[in-house]
Formats: sequence, C-alpha cells, structure tokens
Amino acid sequence: MIKLGISAFYHDSAACLTNGNIVIAAAEEERFTGIKHDSSFPINTIKWLLRSTSTKISDIQEVHWYENPDTKDDRVKTIFNKRPIKTFFLRQRYNKDKKNNSPEALLKKLGYTGKIVYHDHHYSHSAFSYFTSPYRDAAILTVDGVGEWETTTISRARGNKIEKLISIDFPNSLGMLYSTITSYLGFRPNEGEYKIMGLAPYGDPSKYFNKLEKVLDNTSNKFYLHQKYFTWEYSDKIMFNKKLCQLLELPPRLPEEPLTQEHKNLAAALQKLYEREFLKLVKKAKDLTGSQNLCLGGGCAYNGVANSLAYTFFNSIHISFAPSDAGSSIGACLEGHTKVSPYLGPYYVNDHVRKILKQYDSKLMYSNLDDKKIIQKTAELLQDQKIIAWFQGKMEFGARALGNRSILASPTDPKMREKLNYVIKKREGFRPFAPSVIEDQASKFFDIKESVPYMNQVVKAKVDFLPAATHIDRTCRVQTVNKEQNLKYYKLIKEVGRITGIPVVLNTSFNLKDQTITISPKQAIDRYLSSDIDFLVINNFLIKKKHVKR
Repeated sequence: MIKLGISAFYHDSAACLTNGNIVIAAAEEERFTGIKHDSSFPINTIKWLLRSTSTKISDIQEVHWYENPDTKDDRVKTIFNKRPIKTFFLRQRYNKDKKNNSPEALLKKLGYTGKIVYHDHHYSHSAFSYFTSPYRDAAILTVDGVGEWETTTISRARGNKIEKLISIDFPNSLGMLYSTITSYLGFRPNEGEYKIMGLAPYGDPSKYFNKLEKVLDNTSNKFYLHQKYFTWEYSDKIMFNKKLCQLLELPPRLPEEPLTQEHKNLAAALQKLYEREFLKLVKKAKDLTGSQNLCLGGGCAYNGVANSLAYTFFNSIHISFAPSDAGSSIGACLEGHTKVSPYLGPYYVNDHVRKILKQYDSKLMYSNLDDKKIIQKTAELLQDQKIIAWFQGKMEFGARALGNRSILASPTDPKMREKLNYVIKKREGFRPFAPSVIEDQASKFFDIKESVPYMNQVVKAKVDFLPAATHIDRTCRVQTVNKEQNLKYYKLIKEVGRITGIPVVLNTSFNLKDQTITISPKQAIDRYLSSDIDFLVINNFLIKKKHVKR
C-alpha cells in the first residue's frame, strides 16, 4: 500500500512516502522554502516526493495525518471558552486558519480525494520512536510542547502493539516551560531551545533553581504548572507575564542585549529543573513497564543531556533521528518495526553537479576524483586544519547533519570552534559542535554506553585533545558512525584516523546563520562562495575558489 504521511501547522512540517512499511523518501518543508521550522502545509515536499519517486497522486491509497484535528479543536475551543474576552481575536483567527488548513481541502487541491487516517499526536511520536528501534519490548516516553491535549505520555510497547499508560495534558507541559524560558532569555521558542542547552553549562543552577521550581508541583504520577505565571492559554505573542518576572527577579532579556552571567544562571536552572522532572518520568516509565529498554520521542527528546541520564533506570535507550513533529509524518505511517535510514532526501548525480559547476567557471576550480582519492585528499585537508563543506548522497531527515550535508573540521585545534562559530557560522560563541567518531573506537574517546548514531546524547569526553568538539563542561554531543550507516563518511573518518591516529572529525550542519540545511549543489556552491569555508566537496568533486591562496 502506498501511503503519504504528513505533519503540518505547528512547526517542522514534513511529509514522507511509504510502500507498505518501507519508507521510500521523506523531507522537511523548510528545506524547500528556506524558512527555518516552516509550519506550512508541505506542498513543496509532497511535489518532490511524487516527482522523485515517479508516483502519481492517484497512486496514493491512504494519507496518514500525524494528529487528530477534532481533538485539537476541542482543546483550543475549551481553552478559548475559559477566557472568551481575552481570546476573542485569537478565536477569529483560529476559525479562519482552521478553514484554510483543512487537510481534506488542501489534499483535494492536489487531486487527492481518498482516505485520510488521523492519528493521535503522541501516538505518532511513539510509533516513530518504537518502530524504528531494535526492541520488541520497551517503555516509551514522549515529551513535547503540546499535541492535541497531551504534552507527555508513557506507554508500554510489545511486539507491534503500543499501549498508553499515562498522559499529562495541556497546559501542564515541560516543553512549554522550556520554550517560555527560552523566550525569556531572548531566543525564539521552538528554535532556540538548543541554544539554552548549550548556554546552561556556563551557569550556576543554584542561583535561580529554587525560584523557578515554584512554577511547578508534583503528584505521584504527574506534574502541574501554575498558570498564573504564563500566558499560553490566551496569547500567541508572549509566553509569560509580570508575575514570572517578579518571581525570578530578573528582567527578560531582549534579543539584541548581551548575555550576562545571570542569564547563564537561569539557563542552568531551567536545564536542571527539566532534568529532575524528566528523570521522574523516566523512573515512572520503568516502574510501570519493567522493561530494560526505553524509547524517547517528542521535541524534548532533542535534549541530549537529559537523554543520557535515562541510563539511571534503563539498560538501553533509543531516540530516533527526528523525534519532533517532522518525524511524526513517518511515525503516522508505520504499522510495525522497520529499518529506516535518516538519508531520505534529495540526491544529485555527477552529471547534474558538473552542469552546475560549469556555471561558476570564473569563480571556481575543481577536479573529479575517484572514491579513494577524494577521501584521502579530504582527510589530508582536515589534517591541515582546513574547513570542508561536505555534500554527499541523500540529504538527511531531521535537525542533525549526519555526514551528508555537513561542515567538517579537525577537532584537535583549540581555535577551530571559535573560527567556526564567529567566522563561518556567524553565531554565538558558546554554541558547541559535535564529534563524529568511528563506532567501534568511540569508547576510547567518549563515555558512551552504546552506539549513538543520531547525535542525540551528550556524553563526557575521556580525552583532552579534542578541544574544538568538547564543551566547557567536558561534554560532547557525539555521533558514532559505522559502515552500514554511512559508508563514505565512515571511510573518511577512518582515513582521518589512519593519518592522525584520531578517528574523529568535528561535524556541524552545512548552513550559515539563519539558514536551513543545504539541499542542492547550487545552494551548496552559493553558500561556499559567500563564506570563508576552505574547500567544498560535492560527491567526488573537490572544489576550490579561484584567486584565493591556500
């Protein structure tokens, strides 16, 4: 059965195409529009899916939607009815958007009039996490901002069955709390949370922890957030009110204002509070299921520091390559276990790349090398402390660059992180980078308990000679790489290890400030030319700027 899976209208809209239980292709809408975390109906992604797989809209037998619009509508209207005056204009806009965003109407415009299957939001998270895992028995914990009503679920999974045991409903949401403090610190919600994770190790959590924890209470199974501090139920402009400011005794930071030590302390307190509440949920999942295995899903599963703490109660942890809403477009389509690679997006053959390169003859010089030579040459350039834009094969799905749309550098140069942050990426200097390491040698360099293929756990470094990839607290958001996962990237890191004795490269996404991950050769070349990146590698083409001494 040919199925189209869709997530849309909150953040990270995406679509996938499956045949039976096999995922054929998938991508996020932001990659085509260039709008980070694009929430719009993924029309460009759907058109690419159909075009690239030679599929007609009439070939699709079912569309699977990642959440239930009726349940979501119930939550929104119930919340509006609590404050009918404050939410008057929000209600008008919501009703207009609901009409314009009808899945049936939008799909009909594409020519699809067949069956649409709606799934619960957190079920889609759970299915993606569990059915892409190696387990046949597991606990599942999903944590995010909000689905329809639910913000957190704990489920038991056995075989192909997922049984929900506990759920926590809006407005009680750890994801919304994290986003609120993200906004309070001057960063954009649903985008800047990872900045707070990077900022937290620079702070002292004790300075604000006792104040911040007052927003929250617990029972034996659930947590509750005191809504007197928040405006989630009646505003889409700001997430907090003056009572939160009075509680914290710290003015909210404006985006253009400098980051002070107090801001770092608040970030540290938020991270510590999230970790405490997260671990309570993890323990409850263990107590309820008795499983040795844990699957994590929802946008909060990008919190790599907290994720690693789950080993306190579980022997093995699985986090998919796209645990947020984007991945739910895939989860909604899965009916059982399947092997899904994160490399699901567009790819480009050499003839296409050569044709694009010819348009830049006045600016670029390039050579087409064989597989062995391109890997050897790239490894030598990395040893020489050159920064390489590395564009290979199919584009990754999810927020992490996993070796196909990456900027690579040596992790051994102490000045490399500063150069990448300030000169190349033009972003905050506190932002960490990830080391990619050969899987069977990872434990020599990092304190890992099992493979981490999707860069979703933060672990301690065991060595001192990887300063560019090690954060201020000696942690790394590591990615383990094996030949089955990504053969060419594996060979490159292996060659780096042969030359330097350290099979590790620094890996960050191939994009510049405020850009989405690079999708096409033309976009790759344009970004390379507008940056201080030393070399660009597309497939086996080694590309260098003319008139630049290296």
